[in-house]
Amino acid sequence: MSSKNQETMRKYRWLSTIYDITVDNRWFNRARRWEFDLARIQPNQRVLVVGIGTGLDIPFIPRHAEVVGIDLSREMLRRAKTKTEGRNVSLLEMNAEHLNFADSVFDVVILNLILSVVNNPRLTMREAWRVLKPSGNIFIIGKFSGKPRGRLRTAVSVLTRSIGGANLTLSLNDVIGDLPLRKIHEETGLLADVIQLTPTAE
Repeated sequence: MSSKNQETMRKYRWLSTIYDITVDNRWFNRARRWEFDLARIQPNQRVLVVGIGTGLDIPFIPRHAEVVGIDLSREMLRRAKTKTEGRNVSLLEMNAEHLNFADSVFDVVILNLILSVVNNPRLTMREAWRVLKPSGNIFIIGKFSGKPRGRLRTAVSVLTRSIGGANLTLSLNDVIGDLPLRKIHEETGLLADVIQLTPTAE
């Protein structure tokens, strides 16, 4: 395991104790509700939640879905486990940048509040695309920069990153790069936007 990932695990060991307090609120929950209404997950569809954290997405996912949630933090996964009762949810300790799944096995991939905190968001997106079925969709909750990086935004981003928070200078277009994905839906919120991506023909 890389030193960066070890540092991330240390940060989230203590962040797991306060995580729900910071992101379990009406603004993020509204975004989650938009997202899963938009996803229209059907019975027998397989859903991958990358960076499932403490499991705050779980109550919004239809009970009929088969869900796999992965996270690098064992402490986060322990807290997520408490939200899985009565649901078909598997929780795995795994790096978002190196998913241990075959190609094209998930109908839906969820990337909520994760791209701005991983060490390599482009690699994380590439892995999400790799495990997605050609007919599937990627759904994202996050806030991305569409403007040049100003000094203030960059300075604040350095501070938030140092405590395990978001990279506020991240551009979604940069993250997608040359992957055959296109944006087909976007809902704008105060703290986070909901974005839907779908594969295009290569």
